[in-house]
Parts: sequence; structure tokens; C-alpha cells
Amino acid sequence: MREAAICGLFCFNYLSIYFYGMTSHKEGQPVLSSLLRSNYYYSLNGFRGISIILVVFYHLQLSDNHFYTTIFNGGLGVNIFFVISGFLITSLCLKEKEVTGGLSLKKFYIRRFLRIFPLAYLYIGVVFLLNHFYSLNISWIQFFGSALYLMNFSYFRSHDFTYYFSHYWSLSVEEQFYLLFPFILKINRTAFYYIIISIVFTLPLLCTVQQFVPVLNRGIIYGFTHYFIKFQSIGVGCFFALMASKETLKVIWLKQTKVAGNILAIILMFGLHFDEFYTLKSLYVNLAISVITGYLILSNIIPANDWIFKVLNNKFLSFIGILSYGIYIWQQLFTGRDSKMLLSIFPYNVLSLITVPLLSYYLYERRFLKLKSKFTRK
Repeated sequence: MREAAICGLFCFNYLSIYFYGMTSHKEGQPVLSSLLRSNYYYSLNGFRGISIILVVFYHLQLSDNHFYTTIFNGGLGVNIFFVISGFLITSLCLKEKEVTGGLSLKKFYIRRFLRIFPLAYLYIGVVFLLNHFYSLNISWIQFFGSALYLMNFSYFRSHDFTYYFSHYWSLSVEEQFYLLFPFILKINRTAFYYIIISIVFTLPLLCTVQQFVPVLNRGIIYGFTHYFIKFQSIGVGCFFALMASKETLKVIWLKQTKVAGNILAIILMFGLHFDEFYTLKSLYVNLAISVITGYLILSNIIPANDWIFKVLNNKFLSFIGILSYGIYIWQQLFTGRDSKMLLSIFPYNVLSLITVPLLSYYLYERRFLKLKSKFTRK
């Protein structure tokens, strides 16, 4: 399996970089680099902007030629979101632990609630009204699964499944991850590290063994691996946040090779072709792509003068990144093929994709984001 070999090469390379940083860490030095103590991480909004562009154009299905479907891969866009999320949340939690000496789970969950829930539930409410007035035939179980963030479970994806809530599977994965793992990070950073390593690198091996040992491919063991493997991309983001020490960044941040390394990484990212469906091959391909994404993030959060950094921090792309959560939530209304909905028909769908997220952000989301800042330790 060529893809598996490439994945192994990337994983070995960056694990080596990580352990170099860990073993060269001296007693008494701060856990975090000065970079991760920053109040702003460069390029992340640019990566978010790219991610949401991939998702939206994938759903619009403007063409069926190979180049279009290779570039505009919605699963890849969501995967990038996951890696960004894991990296950012873990970095902020580590920063809070170092600066304040602890991690307030209460404030953490309030911040998550204020960022995710208001818009997510507003969307559910809007769909509920549209379902009533346009007879969209969306069953109650889809509303129930979306409201409780359970859409990544097969039961909800197989019972009266609807396109309007199909994107809530990714929100479900994220919220379930952050319901469990901050507790571990608060108690013991080392335990958190080993659990993340297990999810990222050990679970794919266990899934491989399951394919060849039928007795392991059913029941509780099957359910365990297939549930936690969904956290893999977020785990990769967490892993790169954990490895972001001063020594590690010196190895990754080589000006002579950064641009060439980034170009190679981008070619591999699209060349490997992210597969959103669960297969043995996809486990390793998607892991490789997640590791590549982590590398791209880590090598571009440091200010630089190269063209890749400038593109990622372009004002327009960064602005799209700021709006990305709102675009992700609302785009499902405008990219479907339901002729009952005027807003899903060109050119009304394009106009709606621009105006609705803008109105949502400035008139609704920002109110909660201002509240969120009150629960941020500085």
C-alpha cells in the first residue's frame, strides 16, 4: 500500500521531531514556547477559509470532472477543520495551565457553548420552521439527533437521514471529543499525551488487525475502535500542539526548506485523495493527510515573508475564515437540490451564501463572542 508507506514516513519523521524536542527539554524551562503564549495564531483563519471553500464548492457540485472533484473535496475541508480545532483548543488549554497554574473546565465549557451552540440551535430552529411551511418531510429523529450532537452515530444517520442536518455529524464529533478530553488534560498532561498518541497512531493498527481477525471485528471492540477513530484528526491537531516546544520549532522552522516542504505537503495532501468513507486504506491515507495538515499549520503560525504565509494571511481569505463557522452551518440550506426551496436554486443560493453568514455573524454571533471573551483567562 503506497499510501500507507507514505503515511508511515510522515508519522516517523514528525514523531522523531517531537521526541527530539521532548528529550532536549531542560528542567525548569517553561512548557510552552513563547509562540504558543501569543494571543493570536497566524494563518489559522487562512486555513479555515480554505477549508470552508473546499466544503462549499464540493456541495455546490459545479462540475464532475476529475480535477474539480480532487481539489474541492468536502471531506478534506472538514478534516482540516478538525486538525485546526485540536491544535487551537489544546494550545489554549496548555497556555491557560501554564499562565494560571490550572485549567477552569467551567469557563472552558462556557466558551465552547457560546461559540457553538447559539448558531447551531438557531439553524435547527430555522429548519424546523422551513420543515413546517415547505413540507420538507424531516423527521423528528433528525432534529433530536442534531440538537443532542449525536449525528455521528449510525442510528441517526440511517433513520430518515436528511441533507439539511448531514453536516451536524462533524459538530457531534467535536463536541463529544471536548466533552471527554479536557478532563484528562486538566488532571495529567502526560496521560493526555499518551491517549492522543493511542488515538492517532495505535487505533489504525488495531483496526488493521480487526480486518484479519474476525472475532475482533464485532461487538464492543468493533464499536470502541469505530467510535474513537473518528477523533483521529482532532487528535493529530492536539499532538502538534503538544509538540510545539522551542526545540521542536527550530527543527521544523527551517527557512531554507519551508516553502519547498509546504509545496510538497500540499501536493501530497491532494494527491493522496482524502476518503470520507471508512475503509482500511482510508485510515492510513487520512492519517497521513492529517499529519501533513498539522505540519502546514505549525510551519505557518510563525510570521514570515514567503508567499505561502502571505496567502494564508491575506485579508480576504482571513475574513472568510472568520465567517467559516457561520458559512458551514448555513450553506446546507443553499447547496441542496430540493426544488421546494427557492434559496437552493442559482443564483439565489450564491447570493444567500454571501449575505446570510454575514448577517448571522454581525447581527447574532458577535453578541455571543463578546460574552465568550469574558470567560477567557489572559
